Order: sequence, then C-alpha cells, then structure tokens
Amino acid sequence: MGASVDAVERILNYRFRDKRLLEDALTHSSYSDATSYERLEFVGDAALGLAFTNHVFLAYPMLDPGQLSLIRAANISTEKLARVAVKHGLFQFVRHNAVGLAQKVKVFAEAVTQEDEFVAHGGSMKAPKVLADIVEALAAAVYVDIRFDLTTLWVIFRGLLEPIVTPEALQQQPQPVSLLFEICQKQGKYVDIKHWKNGVKNIATVFVDGEFIASGSSDRKDIAKLNAVREALQRLSTSMVVDVDSLGIDEINGSLEIKEAKQKLHKLCMKKKWPKPIYE
Repeated sequence: MGASVDAVERILNYRFRDKRLLEDALTHSSYSDATSYERLEFVGDAALGLAFTNHVFLAYPMLDPGQLSLIRAANISTEKLARVAVKHGLFQFVRHNAVGLAQKVKVFAEAVTQEDEFVAHGGSMKAPKVLADIVEALAAAVYVDIRFDLTTLWVIFRGLLEPIVTPEALQQQPQPVSLLFEICQKQGKYVDIKHWKNGVKNIATVFVDGEFIASGSSDRKDIAKLNAVREALQRLSTSMVVDVDSLGIDEINGSLEIKEAKQKLHKLCMKKKWPKPIYE
C-alpha cells in the first residue's frame, strides 16, 4: 500500500499528514479487514461541489444561477470525474476484491481514449460510478487532512480536474438537447423526443414537425436520448439553411460583422465535421 500512497501523492502534488486518510480513500468496500472510502466519498461529494461552486461564483460574476449550474455540472459530474480518474490512472491504486470491476473500468477507459475531444455532456458509455467515487474520496481525504479548508482544497485539487470547462468552452460545445430545440425553434419547427425499450435497450427517437429524423440507443435512457439528439443535429446540419438575421448581427458594423460571424460559423462546422452552411 505504501507504493500506492506515494504514487497518488505525486499525482496530487500533496503530501498527507495522516497517510491513513489516503489509504482509506484507496480502499473499495469489497476489500475486507480495512476501512473503505464510502464515508470519505460522502464528504468529498459535498466538499468538492462547494469548493467548485465558490470558484465559479468568484470567477464569473456575470453568470446567472442557471449558467453557473451548467458550468458546475460539466466539471464535477460523474462523467467528468470518471474521466479524471481514467486520465490519471487512479483505479490501479485501489484495493478491492470485486469480481469484474477491473474489466468494467478497463472497457470504459478504452472507450474514453477513443473520444475525439473532451465531452462536456457525457459520452457514449455509462461511466462506472466507482471511478467518480475514487476522485470524491480523494478530495475528502485532502479536505480532512487540511482541516476542512475549502480554499486550500481547491488550490490542491484543481490541477487534478484540468482541463476545467469554461463558459467559452461550453459555448463551443453546447448541450445537444438545448441546441436542437434552439435551432428548430428559430426555424419555426416543433421537436418531439420519444422513448421506448427493446429488451434491456433504451431507444430514443427524434421527430421534427412529425417527421422522423434520428434514433439512438443505450443501456441508459439519458445516453440514448443524447445519442439520438447528436445524430439528429448531424443530419439536420446537411439541409439546414442559416438565416444571417438570426445570428444577432449588429447592423451598425454591417458587412464586417456578418463576415466575422460567417467565419466563426464556418470554423464551428469544420470542427464538428458538418457540411458548410448555406446562407439566405
């Protein structure tokens, strides 16, 4: 266990006063004759959430509560924290006797490595909760060791969570469901998302003005919906006509701002591998 403690301390760039806290944070409930991370995970969930909330509240004074909630969700969700654990290889240091747990983590880690870029709103595979639990338990271990100092917790733990999702990053990768409704609303179209099950699979289908556009499936209902919406956005982008007036162009600067808006939209389409937009 000593080697694991040393390795995780190097990852955190923090030396524990009480090494037992770190040992507990690296112990799964399936491991007998040792204290598991469950109590620490309970504290870490709240402490990390509050530390990050303090950060965004101070860093972005112009954001409203809804925007702050989106930033927080993108940075400390189960999906994000699980990817943090994968990035730093934290599971290898956890003591456990759970059959199949390592294989489940391995499959998820392999899926994460295939992602083209950071996914702000979840990926195509359900993240094993154990991975997020490990990160939260480590946060609690640090929090208790530094005598419950939230400011210091954020200073120590921020590096582990990098890259931090910013408001600008969320604008580049908006929530797919919200984006679909926004785009269709501007086009005067009605969106309907239906759910049903086929055995153990959840199926989501997207209809626009009553016309079937796309479907997605997953073991999880929310991921099925996400997959369906992403596919719908991809298909709609091939036939979508962009109204320049809807881009919010300031007429004072006229053609210059229109040109800049078109350039930004062109870059977004290239990044998302969408066809070039057609302008009215």
